[in-house]
Amino acid sequence: RFGDWTLDFTDRTLRDQRKQPCALTPSEYTLLEAFYRNANRVLTRDQLLENLRGEHSDVFDRTIDVLILRLRRKIERNPCHPEFIRTERGIGYLFCVQDERD
Repeated sequence: RFGDWTLDFTDRTLRDQRKQPCALTPSEYTLLEAFYRNANRVLTRDQLLENLRGEHSDVFDRTIDVLILRLRRKIERNPCHPEFIRTERGIGYLFCVQDERD
């Protein structure tokens, strides 16, 4: 759990506080899972690309930017001022959450 969201690794779904699913593409889910499993640690673009390449062969550097933009639009209250997926300039991205696992 993070914020108002529940990430289910078994069903590969993301649900809001009302238990409604949030539509994620397989790549978006894979990226979100990588962020969650590495919460509060900066992940470089190369690390994120490596996570995505495991499932998809057509992943490029700009793909990360597009996927992060999409995820921010779906999970952030204000995508322009994200609370979960933060950019660490020149380094990568940081998934900021307090672990709320049951």
